[in-house]
Amino acid sequence: MSSIQDPTFARRRRNTVAATILATVAVAALAATVGCGGRGPNARSQTVGAYQISVANRPARPIVGDNTLVIGVRDAAGRPVAGASVEVMASMPAMGAMPRMESRGEVKEVGPGRYESRYGLAMNGDWTVELKMSAPGAAVAFATYRVSTSSGDIQFESGTPAPGGRAASEPTPPGNAAVPGAADAIVIDATRRQEIGLRTEAIGKRRLKTTIRAAGKVAYDETRRTEIALKFSGWVRKIHVDYTGKLVQAGEPLLSVYSPELLTAQQELLEALRGADSSMAAAARQRLLLWDIAPSRIDAIVRSGVAQEVVPIAAPMSGVVVEKNLVSGSAFTAGQTLYKIAPVNPIWVVASVYQYELDLVREGMAGTIETPFLGDASRRGRVSYINPYLDPETRTGEVRLEVANPAGDLKPGMFVDVLLERDLGERLAVPEGAVLFEGDRRMVFVDLGEGRLVPREIQLGAKAGGLYEVRDGLRAGDVVVTSGNFLLSAESRLRSAGGK
Repeated sequence: MSSIQDPTFARRRRNTVAATILATVAVAALAATVGCGGRGPNARSQTVGAYQISVANRPARPIVGDNTLVIGVRDAAGRPVAGASVEVMASMPAMGAMPRMESRGEVKEVGPGRYESRYGLAMNGDWTVELKMSAPGAAVAFATYRVSTSSGDIQFESGTPAPGGRAASEPTPPGNAAVPGAADAIVIDATRRQEIGLRTEAIGKRRLKTTIRAAGKVAYDETRRTEIALKFSGWVRKIHVDYTGKLVQAGEPLLSVYSPELLTAQQELLEALRGADSSMAAAARQRLLLWDIAPSRIDAIVRSGVAQEVVPIAAPMSGVVVEKNLVSGSAFTAGQTLYKIAPVNPIWVVASVYQYELDLVREGMAGTIETPFLGDASRRGRVSYINPYLDPETRTGEVRLEVANPAGDLKPGMFVDVLLERDLGERLAVPEGAVLFEGDRRMVFVDLGEGRLVPREIQLGAKAGGLYEVRDGLRAGDVVVTSGNFLLSAESRLRSAGGK
């Protein structure tokens, strides 16, 4: 029996075999894609640090909402890296009134060297996706990509250089081998710099003048305060200054007193003069002087030849009566305090300066006193005393200024602003906007040229205006990032670049 094949059946068989082969090839291709760590249609592969990284998005074109980033991680020899720690963060910088947006992805390992991170995009536009990778026995590496909901593309922007050089996807510039920290540099191209507003500036020595602002309180000058206490006993006949707070001038009568002792001393002086007993007259006169009777008053008694029953007591200095301890008719004893007078010109201003600024304060340095109660007027003074002890509650030091107050408009108890000015001279300085604060460390990004930026720890000194004194870590001529470095200042990246 001859075997005759039906042409239609043969054609159908050939088509079935071809379809089976095509399906097998497709499955193999899909398996290869999965095995290679996500090298799909929109995958990108770069050498970043000690790793070969491939990245693809699912769906291929990022969408608003949930996305999945498929990440392949291999070592330098191309072997899949298992058990790696991978972190993913998508961000969009602040624009106008819109704040910066961030989305951190949840990462899980789905196969040897293959990781998936589910992350969300809150709106259409271009997003920055940052990856941080670390594996046991290998250094931390960073990579930055840009994803766009409009183009569906994933674009590599920067990454940690490969050991001993730059990322494989970047050309190596000459002459940087001896630059400190060059191996830790990250690469930001010119387009991306313009987008994030990154600006740089060469630093050098600047004349620094710093102003310390402190809260102050007006007080009487304690070194010029005085008490009125008589050296004899008696009674008050009349009070001329009869309330506290009254301003008196030197020589102005405060009160008039009657004292038998004082009357007797005057009579002894007059009798000695009449009897031409010069030694007794001199002794009587000296007694009155020791009792603080003014020489002019004694001369008036001698000229009149009559002892004064009631004697006025004058103010020894100008100032404000801050205490009065008598009324008309009061009896007093020798040494009893009758008045206390405090001067109002000059006056003290006591400022509370924070402990970290006290090192800048010196005796004799100038200060300006400002208060809204004086209108546009201000006062100048000088530091006359720095308290060696700190207030245990406020951790501030007391700095005292002596200020002229001829009009008396600075009144004790008034609160004022104190500005202390210090000229630091020529110092190496860096703009305030260039400094990043990371815990107890101070960092800047130094531009090495050719798009390379390296973080560097520095030691700061005094702050003067918009500048910081640089004590260590930079040299004159170094170029630092002064604007836009907020995108470079992730804490984990600084810790890694700083070796911590």
